[in-house]
Amino acid sequence: MAKMFSLSANESDIKELLYVSNDPDTAGNSSTLQWNDPQTYIDVYKDNHKNYWVSQVEGTKLRRHTIYTHNHETKKRLCHPVNGRPNFYEFEDSVVVACEGDGSKGSILIFSKDDPELLKEWKVNGYLWEVEKNNGTLYVSCYIVEEDQAVLYIIKGDKKKRVNLGKNIAPTDILCIGEEVYISAAPILNGDPKKIIVLNNKEKVVREYPLSISPRALYHVENEIMVYELDLATGKSEKIVYVDLNTGQQITHTIPNSQVVECTSSSLSLLQQDSKTLFTWDHCNRKIVCSKKIS
Repeated sequence: MAKMFSLSANESDIKELLYVSNDPDTAGNSSTLQWNDPQTYIDVYKDNHKNYWVSQVEGTKLRRHTIYTHNHETKKRLCHPVNGRPNFYEFEDSVVVACEGDGSKGSILIFSKDDPELLKEWKVNGYLWEVEKNNGTLYVSCYIVEEDQAVLYIIKGDKKKRVNLGKNIAPTDILCIGEEVYISAAPILNGDPKKIIVLNNKEKVVREYPLSISPRALYHVENEIMVYELDLATGKSEKIVYVDLNTGQQITHTIPNSQVVECTSSSLSLLQQDSKTLFTWDHCNRKIVCSKKIS
């Protein structure tokens, strides 16, 4: 996933300096940006061009927000009012901001990182779930309550296409492998369906992988997809499943109830918030090989 990492200004006791980060390792580097009211910030980011991106709440209902962009080289600052909380995704050539809207309609804003300037804005129906980009094509997953329908919007150039994925499911993550698109689907209510939906390069559903767990996130590990659980009913994440891309064989493993920090080709880093413990799960040995307390 390409979602940008940040340290929220609401979580910081620094009022004159904001903390910014474009990855977890550099979180805590201070910025000299000065803004009006740090208490209304939702997120602060820095992209790999050193431009700053700030989301600010407007009013008390938390629906209206303003996105501020700050050009690292020219120091020019622009503001963009939006409806619904923004979620920021950084890609090689752009930053995409997905705004939740009111639940019935959201918006996708595509920014260039060179200026940064707004290139295009798209409207999408339903609750926004995830955004991914591959080979110049943008994929946006949503759930439309009125239709009880999970959909995938495919944005390529100046065209937007909608693909229906099914009913009673939330399209929780998007993973691109080669020319295929994998979408995890979790049940809106308890039970089924739980699955991975696969689209080919012609944007057609070609196969599905039924799952035993409710999937939240997908990761590509060698010739497998690792599925990270999020039980929407309990809020717990205690299992991962490896799905063999060639045979479809699945192996389930139990993990501590935790959140994914990072997934690499060799290991998975998991953070258990209550105990402040960082676990390292080894893909090869399929077990936790290290655990340590963090402050």
